[in-house]
Amino acid sequence: MVTISETAAKVPSLKGTRFKAGETVTVQTLLYAALLRSSNDAAYALAESISGSEEKFVGLMNKKLIAIGTSDTRFINTTGLPGKGQQITAYDLAKIMRYALKYPMIKEIIGTREAEISTEEGRTIFLENTNKMLWSDGGAVGGKTGYTKAARHCFVYAGEKEDETVIVAIL
Repeated sequence: MVTISETAAKVPSLKGTRFKAGETVTVQTLLYAALLRSSNDAAYALAESISGSEEKFVGLMNKKLIAIGTSDTRFINTTGLPGKGQQITAYDLAKIMRYALKYPMIKEIIGTREAEISTEEGRTIFLENTNKMLWSDGGAVGGKTGYTKAARHCFVYAGEKEDETVIVAIL
């Protein structure tokens, strides 16, 4: 269980998915919010719950990048939003996706079209995945969309055909 901090609650996020300070949710709930709707406050709350701070968690993220063999990616925050020193390549993003698919919960979440999550206090939030490939591709495993003004629309996708997994990253 994670209690949303004042700081996490103030992280800019999409309307309708914002968590309130003091609300209690599961890690799984935060993962659904972060992966289906890019809920920045959920990503921040996850970082705080795991490492105590975003800064410490970003350090863990960058260590994991090295462990999985990426070479041109560096994170400065948990949201993926742009900032000085933050960078990623399509090739590294594809490597990250292949690694993430090893985790059944992540694979399940990124392949979910719609979900209803709730806080322990009883507030319900409806989430619809921004990855529209889930509605049109029968072989879709899942993916993650993203958007910033600088990068525009970005997408990483995994699909299966004939026991092969194909990963596409577009930045």
